Amino acid sequence: MTTQGHYSGRNPIPNIQKFVENLDRDKAERDRRIDEDSKQQSDAGPKPHKPIPAAKNGTQKTVKDPTTGKEVTIEDVDKETMKTVKNPQLSVPNANLGKPTPIKTEPTQSGREYQEKQDVTAPPDPVHPGSTSDVPIRGEKTNILFHPTPSVSFEPAFASLEKRAGLLCVGVLAAIILLGKMFGGSLLGLIPTAACVASGIWLWTKEVVRSGREVEWSSEQKRGETATANLIPESVEWMNTLMGVIWGLVNPDMFVAVADTLEDVMQASMPGIIENIRVAEINQGNNPLRILSLRALPDEHVKELKDSVHKANEMKKDEQELLADEEGGDYYNIECAFAYHAAPSGKSVQTKARNMHMQVVFYLGIKGLFGVPLPIWVELQELVGTVRLRLQMTPEPPFLKALSFTLMGVPHVQAGCIPMVRRGVNILNLPLISNFVNYAIGAAASMYVAPKSLSLDMGKMLAGDDVQKEVEALGVLWIRIHKAADLSKQDKRGSKGGGSDPYITISFSKYGKPMYCTRVITDDLNPIWEETAAILVTPELIKADEQLSVELWDSDRSSADDIVGKVELSMQKMIQHPSKMYPQVSKLQGLHAESSMPGELRWEVGFFGKPKFRPALRSHGKDTNLPKSLQDQDEFKDDKGSLDNEEEDAVAHTPPDPLWPSGICSVIVHQIVNLELDNIKGSDGKRKGKEYEPAKPSGENTEEEGGKLPNGYCTILYNDQLVYRTRTKAVSSKPIFNAGTERFVRDWRSSIVTVTVRDQRQRQHDPILGVVPLKLSDVLTSSSQVTRWYPLDGGIGFGRIRISLLFRSVETKLPRNMLGWDVGTFEFTSDRILALNYTSNAKLKMRTGGSTGKIPRTQAQKLEQGDGIYWDMAKKDGKNEVRLPVKYRYRSPIVFEFHSSGKRAADAYAVVWLQHLTDNEEENINIPIWKTSNGERLTQNYVTEENLKTLPGYSDVTEVGRLHFRGRFKPGIDEDHAQFVSDNDSRETQETWEACRAEGVRGKYVTKEMPEKVQRLHDKSLTDGRDVLKQADPEEKKKWLSRDGTDWSGAFGEDPADYVDDGYRQKPLPEPPRKAHDPNDPSSDEDEDDDDNYSDSSSDLGVKDADNPDPSAANGAPNGSTNGNARSSGPVGQYKDYKDGEKENHRRHRGLMQWKPMRNAAFAKNEAKFAVKKMRNKMSLKGREPDVETEA
Repeated sequence: MTTQGHYSGRNPIPNIQKFVENLDRDKAERDRRIDEDSKQQSDAGPKPHKPIPAAKNGTQKTVKDPTTGKEVTIEDVDKETMKTVKNPQLSVPNANLGKPTPIKTEPTQSGREYQEKQDVTAPPDPVHPGSTSDVPIRGEKTNILFHPTPSVSFEPAFASLEKRAGLLCVGVLAAIILLGKMFGGSLLGLIPTAACVASGIWLWTKEVVRSGREVEWSSEQKRGETATANLIPESVEWMNTLMGVIWGLVNPDMFVAVADTLEDVMQASMPGIIENIRVAEINQGNNPLRILSLRALPDEHVKELKDSVHKANEMKKDEQELLADEEGGDYYNIECAFAYHAAPSGKSVQTKARNMHMQVVFYLGIKGLFGVPLPIWVELQELVGTVRLRLQMTPEPPFLKALSFTLMGVPHVQAGCIPMVRRGVNILNLPLISNFVNYAIGAAASMYVAPKSLSLDMGKMLAGDDVQKEVEALGVLWIRIHKAADLSKQDKRGSKGGGSDPYITISFSKYGKPMYCTRVITDDLNPIWEETAAILVTPELIKADEQLSVELWDSDRSSADDIVGKVELSMQKMIQHPSKMYPQVSKLQGLHAESSMPGELRWEVGFFGKPKFRPALRSHGKDTNLPKSLQDQDEFKDDKGSLDNEEEDAVAHTPPDPLWPSGICSVIVHQIVNLELDNIKGSDGKRKGKEYEPAKPSGENTEEEGGKLPNGYCTILYNDQLVYRTRTKAVSSKPIFNAGTERFVRDWRSSIVTVTVRDQRQRQHDPILGVVPLKLSDVLTSSSQVTRWYPLDGGIGFGRIRISLLFRSVETKLPRNMLGWDVGTFEFTSDRILALNYTSNAKLKMRTGGSTGKIPRTQAQKLEQGDGIYWDMAKKDGKNEVRLPVKYRYRSPIVFEFHSSGKRAADAYAVVWLQHLTDNEEENINIPIWKTSNGERLTQNYVTEENLKTLPGYSDVTEVGRLHFRGRFKPGIDEDHAQFVSDNDSRETQETWEACRAEGVRGKYVTKEMPEKVQRLHDKSLTDGRDVLKQADPEEKKKWLSRDGTDWSGAFGEDPADYVDDGYRQKPLPEPPRKAHDPNDPSSDEDEDDDDNYSDSSSDLGVKDADNPDPSAANGAPNGSTNGNARSSGPVGQYKDYKDGEKENHRRHRGLMQWKPMRNAAFAKNEAKFAVKKMRNKMSLKGREPDVETEA
């Protein structure tokens, strides 16, 4: 668990490099504060001991202690005794205070003599007078050890031994090389020999030092045990005795989170020679951690911890809730010094297991090629640190509400590593390995070093609550980039009005990484983009006073891109003026402050926050996809965690609001259980002797870790766009990720989040273990947050994955055409494309971002009236049918080029911008056909019939005809997007869609769907909330309410018609809308009939076979899959069958792909293709696109 919650791109896994950079940045300041504290506490000095007076004369008596069963003397207490309570003191031996003493304990004494001296100086009243002093409990001397360790300190000897051993190693190394060379030896043999001998000497020396320290620590532990046996009131020895009892009883599973964090840090920091790292086991042993001292602290001593906790709570809670929490209980502050040292152990595993240890597997090799496992036994040898804890107490059981802690500096850590072979040396003593492992542990601990802290809600932890109920973002910045004008010429070459290839990136001034990038418009000084972007705004950005940076760049093919100018905007000021767009005309600023660049930028920006939940939409919060008879049972209810305030309760019981379809969607992948690979090679065909054995293994996986388990990681797709990739958890059946991301989605009613689990392979494409597609309208039927377990399907593995899904609306005002997907396909729905007043017999070429289509001029037919031509789309058995897949719909047009005979360049152009279309809605398109001398400039810039007359530089554009056709934009990936596969990211995205399609969990069309219960609540709220509508007749209501019940009168501004839902004025789609269906909950298809009407028929029992097909899967099944078991006869038919199912078989590692060499060959082939495409793209003009987010 981290201070920022789950891992994400904004909260990455710490690594060793950053830890080393920040290791001693604040050391001077910490030392100064320690010196000041020491001065303030110097007044509390020791005084000669005075015997404690008897409480009351005549009240002493000897009784039997019921606790120990021994005789003890007791006495009554009077008022004089209260002085010792008001001014508490401890009796401490003068030897420890550096004062003269007639008798003392010394390390050189024998055990019997040491025990005798200890007894006569024991508090409260020592037998030997003048041997002790009274020390105020408020003083620092309280935390001393009462008697010195009964052993000699070897630290000076250890330091001298290591120094001399180092010189000896250097001398031996030089001597072997020089003497060997003098006698004719080769350096190739002398240098390794010398290095081995010197390393052996150094390792032997370190082992001697380690053994000495073990004896020294063991002696100190015996001293503490002796003090306990002699009833000396040491400050914390009673706690160490308790720790020794309960240490071995602690469940090792409690340390799984520690092992997971260490594994993440090591993976984020591993060098190139290590392919992967896995922490296989962690165990605390039976050698307990020791507490050195405890002391209570007033609030002024934990100011940094208080401030850190306050800042962390400010990010998550509103002002009133924060005030109530901080004043709703008392606080107890405590400082604890702790230490751990390995007990002396032998060479056997049994003796080493007594100490705290873990097993780490290093996969030596090259990442992505090969990795040889090297298991390492890591033993914690030394750990010393100080922690401060702040406990918030409440009057309600368990009386502890919250716990915050911070480390007072990075703890000292020393671990030992031994290869798990029959005879292994402690290779951690070698500097490189020592630094890597110890720094990894230090980097993990540095996450909580002051002023950082970790706050734990103990109430929620005891209830097992890890459900996120609020997104991190405060809202979104909606940015609309119109155009730039009068830019400076960056290239020597260029046409008139050109000389620059501009594009724009949107980022944060301090963070620097591009969050959005426009398309590149080539050879133009007055580019027109007309693009939109939504940027999430988090509290960290506001507190860091980040500036929104809109930077204009010039793209170059052979060199680094040049910045042309930038505009910055204060985000702190922007969020104070929400829910409104502000048009801007900004003069470009240079790289340095107060400098300027030629040109100006026209754009708009606005901040839109999260609205309050409407009480009228509140529901029971149950899973409506379950039958009614099961919804009320506790075992079928969703995990909602603890609901501590009204906001959290509203999230758990209110579905997303139809009035605000756009918003922020958060996805967190918690963990996977029972993750394993399928047996792709099938059962053993030789059944002799095994006639009655099962053909395949079955049941739950019995291994948690092992060589046959996958190296799992997850990818997250929002609306078929890959946006996030988790870290890899090596060789585990129960990987824990607790990682995720947040993204802006335009419309929750049609959005689909797909989580794909893959197995990281070497020299192979990472195969799909399973996919989980989640359509928000199917999942968020009664609440805005869902945390559920989902089965993995559609891959070569099994398992169940726990995913949290959370949606929060934002107060955006998007028109209907802006509520669609960015990925999709443009389809022509008319039988012909008609060009009026254009009579040239031309070839028609259609193109968009990355895809093209064409109809030859031989298919062009003249109209009977002679006033134009047309192209028949259905001619030649549909071969003229053109479908244009699109990756970036809201920045792309469909460009029509008319190529006449004898001309290489296009004769005329027509352009339709896809941002004008509404998803799945067939539209009649009537656009002008233009002729121009600079077709590239016309088709790249956002030029429409409406704005053409006002744009400079387009005077030669003339209209020569009109182009008529019908078409629609179909959202989502399909088979045509395979041509976009140019790297592993695009290949995995396409493969994920193919897996969903093959399993029938994705239909051919992505439609907007409203949960029926949300629809009813929404309709009721609109009617009840308006007195006029409540009393109006049904005919009048229809004028104000659309068919899906949405009231647009005033909800989105002055023109309600622009925001009508898809059900209004919409032609029927090829696929009729169906009831909300959760593919991972088959019971969602059950009708809401009377539960008492039962039938014993197969259809009522949910049996799906040839007689009772699954109607919900009919639309999702790929073409030709209905007769999947039918086999064609003859070699030609069988070859066609194989080609039809080739992708599906290869994805599931069937057929040829069940053999590893064939998978290696396919990997090499595709990597070669990707390398060629990458080289080609290097010569193209591209912007600085954001990468796929990851927490590693």
